Amino acid sequence: LPTTHLLQKYSLHEFVPLVEGIRTGDLRTFNDGLLKYQNLFITRGTYLLLEKCKTVCYRNLFKRVHLIIGKTQIHLDSVSKAFKWLGMAIDHDEVECILANLIFKGYVRGYISHGMKTLVLSKRDPFPKTAVIAGR
Repeated sequence: LPTTHLLQKYSLHEFVPLVEGIRTGDLRTFNDGLLKYQNLFITRGTYLLLEKCKTVCYRNLFKRVHLIIGKTQIHLDSVSKAFKWLGMAIDHDEVECILANLIFKGYVRGYISHGMKTLVLSKRDPFPKTAVIAGR
């Protein structure tokens, strides 16, 4: 991801909140930036492409939750609390749907234990960088 300095150097300030949101997994910052510059992105024909980048933002949010909790088994309540803290109150079904898509795309290695309402992550590289770069 480009640095804030690089974006400002080339007067691409509209991408700063998107990059920061992706880098930190902060969906609120990402969504606010996307909404603020929505008309500009639509005019340039990049809006849908940037909307797809939200998937990487979700991945990085789950990675942050994993790093904070420090376990390979993450109860979905913990993830729901992270979304709520970001001002995006969503239910377990929506969290499971997002996770299922991330797992399917290879952004997260693991599985969802539906009965236990738990995300079980791989002990070896649960958030592979190559999947994000390859754009599976």
